[in-house]
Formats: sequence, C-alpha cells, structure tokens
Amino acid sequence: MSDSGIGMLLGQLSANLLWLWFIGAFVLGGVLVYGVMKAGHLRRSERAQLDRNTEARQRQEDPYKRPT
Repeated sequence: MSDSGIGMLLGQLSANLLWLWFIGAFVLGGVLVYGVMKAGHLRRSERAQLDRNTEARQRQEDPYKRPT
C-alpha cells in the first residue's frame, strides 16, 4: 500500500484530519460569504416597512421631533 507524501510525513490519520480541516474551512467560508451577501440586501417592501417602523419608534420616544 502506497502512502502520499503528506501521509508519510504526518501519518495517515493526521493527513485525513488535515483534509477534513480544509473542507470545514471551505464550508465555513462559503456560509460566511452567503451571510454577508444576504445581510446587505432588503427588498423594496422590507425597506419601506423598516422606515415606517423607525419613524414610529422615533415619534414614540421623542414626540417633539419633527418629521423630515
């Protein structure tokens, strides 16, 4: 049975764990990229609802504040 170069240096178990570590880092990076891309975008209706909620909260907290 023939080992790869890294398998001979680290042992077969260590080589497998190293590959699992790289795969895990790749998956985690993909999840983070997806989250960052998704977090920055709101649909028009979501943005309007957020603006209405913000204005209502500001009027509730400071009734003397003038609407802009």
